[in-house]
Amino acid sequence: MVKKIIQDIVPLQREELSRHHTPTKEKVHHAPVHTSAKKHAPDEEEEVEDVLPKSLARKENKKEKIMERSPIFEKMKQRHEERESFSDEYNYDKKNRFGQHIKIGSAIFGALLVIGYLVYGFCFYSATVTAHLKHADVSLEKKTFQAKSEKGENTVTFQIMSLSEEQTTKLTPTGEKKIVKKASGKITVYNTYSAQSQVLIKNTRFETPDGKIFRIDNQVLVPGMKKVGGKDVPGSLDVAVSANETGPEYNIGPTDFTIPGFKGSPRFTKFYARSKTSMTGGVNGVVKTISDEDLKKAKDSLAVSLKQKLLANASAQKPKGSVMYKNAMFFTFTDTVEDSIQTGEKVVPLILKGTIDAVLFDETELGRSIVAPDISLNDNEQIKIGNIEKLDFTWKTQRGSAPEKTEILYFSLSGKANVVWVIDENALKNKLAGVQKNEFPRIMAQFLGVDKTIADFSPFWRSAFPKNPGKIYIKAIVD
Repeated sequence: MVKKIIQDIVPLQREELSRHHTPTKEKVHHAPVHTSAKKHAPDEEEEVEDVLPKSLARKENKKEKIMERSPIFEKMKQRHEERESFSDEYNYDKKNRFGQHIKIGSAIFGALLVIGYLVYGFCFYSATVTAHLKHADVSLEKKTFQAKSEKGENTVTFQIMSLSEEQTTKLTPTGEKKIVKKASGKITVYNTYSAQSQVLIKNTRFETPDGKIFRIDNQVLVPGMKKVGGKDVPGSLDVAVSANETGPEYNIGPTDFTIPGFKGSPRFTKFYARSKTSMTGGVNGVVKTISDEDLKKAKDSLAVSLKQKLLANASAQKPKGSVMYKNAMFFTFTDTVEDSIQTGEKVVPLILKGTIDAVLFDETELGRSIVAPDISLNDNEQIKIGNIEKLDFTWKTQRGSAPEKTEILYFSLSGKANVVWVIDENALKNKLAGVQKNEFPRIMAQFLGVDKTIADFSPFWRSAFPKNPGKIYIKAIVD
């Protein structure tokens, strides 16, 4: 170690020494050598090459000793030893830390595996039950059924659903017709006379400021005044009136009316009326009208589109668990159309109102009646006929209108009914919640109408059904 340090410190002295005095073969004079001694020549040459003058060797050794005793040398030696010690410690710490990192990484990886295992088992914990349901076909040949509006033994209950819609179109008059008609409209009659109601008899007259007379069509009772917030509020009533005479001159706009029958009494100024609507429809002469042919075509076209709309609405609003047949639906249509153009318009509106009365049957009761007596069912067995609304429906007695709710209905069905047994999925889920795998066959035996079942668990190592019924899924299959 000492020599190494010295060489690092005084390399120039050696070079310098070698440069000033380096022995060579040419400068050395050898004595004559016997032939037999030639084999030792290499040793002598090596010895000659390594030999230095003693004075120079002593000088070099002296310098080395002086350097070894020098405080600077001691510090450098100490630093060199510290560097080697630090390097050894660093390498040891590095190896030790690497090993610790391996251990920590392995521990973290193992913990993550355990956590992942637990999270997967918790989040994806579920069970799927695949149930293969029983099924059968039942042929019907105009089998007769009975239905009532109230529940009864061996009967099917029914109800009537009524829906209404209307559509409008505009027609251009192409014909002519002589019409005599009075103008009509609505007025509001006011009573500011007393708190007592006032009777106005049929045909009571109401007069406009220019002397036109209108009459009410029926007897009415006008309410008396009321106190509202300390103020008197007149009693009022809306009534329909028609002109005293025919003709377009009675087609007038809003105006005020008096009651001529009260003239000469305090009631004349205390009872009055005002227009609720304009007076229209008064005519006396030949006017443009809709021809019968155009009217029929328009009604038929509106009826087709209106019927489709009513059918769509009925299907969408049909209560769950009910059956509806097209032959058990009844449609009625009413129209409103003006006889002529009385206000100068070039078209006449046609309004068609349609109503559907659909007879609805209870699906469960009808289904059990269809399969009986071909298939004997227990009270706990539930069935469903997949094509129940596609069976041919016929009334035993031809009907032209919807039945009354109090009637007993008789009808027949024909076709092949596709019967499928069903299970109560919610009840099955509640039964299976938290149950061990080995209990699965025992529970499934309680649900009739199932040929075979298979239970799959996620993750696969689970040995029981989830306690939460929402994590249990039922797949009903008809083979």
